[in-house]
Amino acid sequence: MKEFFKDRYNILAIFFILFGAVIVVQLVNLQIINGKKYDEESQRKLPNVRRVSAPRGNIEDRYGVPLAVNRVGYTIQIIKTKMDAEERDQMLLKLVNIFEKNGDNYDKSLEKYLTIKPFAFGSAINKSEKRLGSWKKDMDPNKKNADLMSTPEGTFKFLRKKFEIDEKYSMEDAYKIMCMRYEMLIRGYTSLTSLSLAKDVSRETVAEIEERHQEFPGVYTDVETFRKYTMGETAGHVIGFVRKMNEEEYSKLKEEGYRQDEVVGKSGIEAFAEPYLRGKDGQKKIEVDIAGRLTEELETNPAMPGSTVKLTLDMNLQRVAMESIERNLEIIRSQADGKKNFGDAKTGSAVAMDVNTGEILAMASYPSYDPSNFIAKPDDKEAQKKIQEYYDDKKFELAKLSPTLNRVINGRYAPGSTFKPLTAIAGLESSAISPQRNIINDDGKYTIDGWEFKCLERKYGHGDLTLKSAMETSCNIYFEKLGVMTGIDNISKWGSMFGLGRKTGIDLKDESKGVLASREYKKSDEFKRNYGRIEDWWKADTAQASIGQIYNSFTPLQLVNYIGAIANGGKLMRPHLIKKVVKYDGSTVMENKPDYTKIPIKKENLDLVIEGMKAVTMQEGGTAVSAFRNFPIEVAGKTGTAETGYEKTKSSNALFVCFAPADKPQIAIAVVVEHGAWGANTAPIAIDIMKEYFNLSGASRSDDKLKTNQIEFTR
Repeated sequence: MKEFFKDRYNILAIFFILFGAVIVVQLVNLQIINGKKYDEESQRKLPNVRRVSAPRGNIEDRYGVPLAVNRVGYTIQIIKTKMDAEERDQMLLKLVNIFEKNGDNYDKSLEKYLTIKPFAFGSAINKSEKRLGSWKKDMDPNKKNADLMSTPEGTFKFLRKKFEIDEKYSMEDAYKIMCMRYEMLIRGYTSLTSLSLAKDVSRETVAEIEERHQEFPGVYTDVETFRKYTMGETAGHVIGFVRKMNEEEYSKLKEEGYRQDEVVGKSGIEAFAEPYLRGKDGQKKIEVDIAGRLTEELETNPAMPGSTVKLTLDMNLQRVAMESIERNLEIIRSQADGKKNFGDAKTGSAVAMDVNTGEILAMASYPSYDPSNFIAKPDDKEAQKKIQEYYDDKKFELAKLSPTLNRVINGRYAPGSTFKPLTAIAGLESSAISPQRNIINDDGKYTIDGWEFKCLERKYGHGDLTLKSAMETSCNIYFEKLGVMTGIDNISKWGSMFGLGRKTGIDLKDESKGVLASREYKKSDEFKRNYGRIEDWWKADTAQASIGQIYNSFTPLQLVNYIGAIANGGKLMRPHLIKKVVKYDGSTVMENKPDYTKIPIKKENLDLVIEGMKAVTMQEGGTAVSAFRNFPIEVAGKTGTAETGYEKTKSSNALFVCFAPADKPQIAIAVVVEHGAWGANTAPIAIDIMKEYFNLSGASRSDDKLKTNQIEFTR
């Protein structure tokens, strides 16, 4: 026997015989004893329902220029399959490593509550003890681990124990697994309903997961659409942007069928038109094997894409407005004199409206922002820095200029002399003056209630002025006296009828109401909040309100709407940005038609005010005549230089309102430049917009009285 075992060939023979015997036993077990069972399992088909993502509707300008569209990307999904916790954790870690290797981001909302480098409670709760307590209660309903969860380190240990993550994993790897498991916990998934783990991943990630699919049971790749913005900063405030819902939004929208990982419109048209833009997801009924791989497609319920929202905006006009504001801000700053112009003009806005329909043709707010930054991936450092620049006013100068603020609907400004046409209307309609009797003397000063108001242009005043000449020269004394003669009640009544101090109803969220000076305002809670008291109304208040100062504070949108109502004969339009909404099948879901309130104003009174506004741009004494001297179309306008109370160190705000052609109006424009020094400084912005609108391309006006029907309009 010993001799037998000394022969190494005999030993090898015995080893191979035993090894072969084991294999035979296993084969018998697999194919004969349990063969039927394993065959049935391998052929077993599980029913599954997969979501078919619905594309979000496009946003276009009035001519079909795409502003917000979709692109195709890949999403990694998971369904529940038969595997133990350790197998699942290993698989999840492999997935995360693939994502990170290829520069892809995966869903990790746990970061908002807990981070490990350094250990800290996340941004969502670190400033709110109540929110922190609520989150801890969600994680530990019975509060058995309250002491352990009192620190970030302890919370990490608790979650590691809760998710049964093996101690063999390093802290970093355990946290990666923890982030995935957290998503599974709070969002849920089953063998029938999937959970998205990572969105918009690279082709490299898709290829690697497909190639190694046997390592990732239950994991599959899906195709989804993602938002894309095409116009950069040109119309950021109008278009807005989408982003993933926060918890508060989800709690409100989940009853409407929203998923927790969906994006929603956060601002602009994206937010206002959310019900139109959001599509309806479809369903695909399929069969999968036990590894979650597709074996057969049974039935498809197609997704219904969101509707296309066509705007009234003309992107050529919008671009011209934005470029003109930027260019003229530089010009105004370059003319600084250290007295009236301190070179501090850095922000501005312009809005153009069709006076006969209420359609907004351009809505420019400067500085602007690029919506694409808000939908960029978290690892896009340039985009993340831009977002920080938008908001962090302690580090970035841009943030101090509030680039995300839509100044057209949220900026509130004293209108200055652009309010004088309204004072004139109130005076005419209340019979304080009339078309035949409207001479008021300006002797250089006006004293009332102990306040002395002085003529800003001439020491001894302009003398006797008609309404037309007072509008032309923008004489403060004339309108202060007219305002007192008219009375604040009449002025505020007519101001309200022309839409001042109240929301216009524009199809954007969070429009500011503004303030119309009145007796009621000085007695209101709002006045008390702002000034810490309530007061009686004085005639001196009326004098200041009459020239667009004191408490008057309007948005540029209110100003253009008020001027538009003068232009169109007294129709206060409801301004709108949405022209129509078109369903995916081509049918019209909704279409905005002109909607207005008729103001009961006499035509002869309106005509006299318009004559005064024409003199501003056409007569040699007009405050804007130099800007319009070579302009080939008759324009009715009004400059405004509004004091802010800081004139010792800062420039006044500059405003300009107008409509054209003066005798047959089509377009109204309002321009505001913060710290623009003089109202006339803003007129070139309106001129640039009108040149584009009327397609003038450098035409010059040889006759100041050129009739509008001699110009061939192209729009």
